[in-house]
Amino acid sequence: MKRFLIVLILACVTGAGAYGVFMMARPENQKFDCEMKWLSHKLALTPEQSERVRERHLKYCPTMNGLKAACACNHDSAKASELDQACRDSAAKLVDAVLAELTPPQRKAYLELIGTGKCTTVQEPGGPPK
Repeated sequence: MKRFLIVLILACVTGAGAYGVFMMARPENQKFDCEMKWLSHKLALTPEQSERVRERHLKYCPTMNGLKAACACNHDSAKASELDQACRDSAAKLVDAVLAELTPPQRKAYLELIGTGKCTTVQEPGGPPK
């Protein structure tokens, strides 16, 4: 019985470790990390700012991506319009959350990036969609 428990615990630890390695090696995660490094460099973020901006993206992006996917799958124009507006609202919340972490010159640079489409296509807080 003792040997069985040891084997079971080792199997769980090994499985969890393998899952962690798999999740970190996924291309989407590498792309996200690369984009966050680029954004940090482009805005000259401090390490603390970089971490907080990363946290904001991790909080809001899954919602936006889910809404975008739902919108693409929906063939009802009224529902698609509603989903699109929800996605825009979520994007505006992300922009507001990121802007709260930035200094005034960084805010200006960030708004220029998202306004030109080099960063992402979202609307400015309180403004019309770009």
